Amino acid sequence: MTPTFSFIIPLFNHLAHTQAMLESLRGSIPPGVAFEIVLIDDFSTDGTRAWLATLADEPHIKTLLNPRNLGYAKTNNAAAAVATGDILALLNNDLLLEPGWLEPMLAALQDPALNAGVVGNLQWTVAEGQLDHAGIAISAQGKFEHIRGDPSVAARSQLGHTRRVLAVTGACCLVRKSDFGRVGGFDEAFVNGGEDVDLCFKLRQAGKRAYVACSSAVRHHVSLSRHRSDPQNEHNSRRLFIKWRKEIKTELAGVWLALLQKPDPSRLAEYLDGELSDQHLAKPHAFSRVMAENVLQQEECYWARTLDGEDVNAGLPDRCRVLGLPWSEAVGGYVLERTAELRVEGLRSARNIFVCGRTLGRSSGKEALSITLSANGMQHKTCVVHAGASFNLGIVAPVVLLGVVNQFTVSTTAPALVSHFVVDDQAINA
Repeated sequence: MTPTFSFIIPLFNHLAHTQAMLESLRGSIPPGVAFEIVLIDDFSTDGTRAWLATLADEPHIKTLLNPRNLGYAKTNNAAAAVATGDILALLNNDLLLEPGWLEPMLAALQDPALNAGVVGNLQWTVAEGQLDHAGIAISAQGKFEHIRGDPSVAARSQLGHTRRVLAVTGACCLVRKSDFGRVGGFDEAFVNGGEDVDLCFKLRQAGKRAYVACSSAVRHHVSLSRHRSDPQNEHNSRRLFIKWRKEIKTELAGVWLALLQKPDPSRLAEYLDGELSDQHLAKPHAFSRVMAENVLQQEECYWARTLDGEDVNAGLPDRCRVLGLPWSEAVGGYVLERTAELRVEGLRSARNIFVCGRTLGRSSGKEALSITLSANGMQHKTCVVHAGASFNLGIVAPVVLLGVVNQFTVSTTAPALVSHFVVDDQAINA
């Protein structure tokens, strides 16, 4: 039985793009398809409502007007509630569609072997003609990102090719109305961001999967629907991480496992300051979980600071203890002979760890020494310093362990003077 479609298009200003999008949609719906187009205006102020009034008698068109600006989630949910189609096609009003975009997505959604809950596609920028979306993935730094870059030759040439992904954007996707309703539609606590990823997680929890139909492509005026970073985006991200922390941690661990199983120093350097110990590289499965939790703690502490004004490491200096730095009257400071250790209790996360000081000896000397800073024996960084020179050796976002005393070790190949440490931007006296 051929399904019926409800093409749902939320509107907020940008009338000219809406008109071009609607024209392209009409010209790309396959013959014989039963459909309705639901245009729902989210309190536009640019003439959109007057234009919608001219469509009142057009077949297949249904218009809805929000009494005030409600945002993406509430607007789509309101449209879905009155939609009559078996399949909801969620579309942005800044797309340009061409014949052939719908069929591959429908084929993927209906393929029983895929068990698809939501299907997206490839989205190319209108201005540059570059691939802007081929699914959504999570990076090793815990950021949800659009998969971009040129798709492989194989992916472009295989008609019917589908790629399973973590999530797809709500800018252009298909979902059964029954599935959309079963999971409660979009979570209206999100405000113009994160709703689509959350929907994909909810569908996955219901036993469904997310796919990209790689032989379906649309063009997208990306800049119209993607805004600069603001606090609301961070609130949306935090809500997403709170709701799906366990699932996100599992995904993160998988990303780190792939990085650690075939370690490439240049790839690791993109996400990790310094180097990892051979001991932990030899246990990639265990260490990938450590890194996933570390990344989550970094994000959660960032939100606590920026959104709640919380000092996540309040009283940190009182919880620090320095070992192995005896005072020397001869040089008037704390001397690092070989190895010293900074122990920190109750550390949730740290933006950085530094050891600061100067080498001993005459500045005219040619001697050099190596100083190594290590975080919990897992992550280390080394610098070479000449005699008489100052040093400021640090690790950004060091690996921090919860529920234990974190140990930061500094070692040297020749005596040096240590003035202080810095942990999470707080000075710790030697």
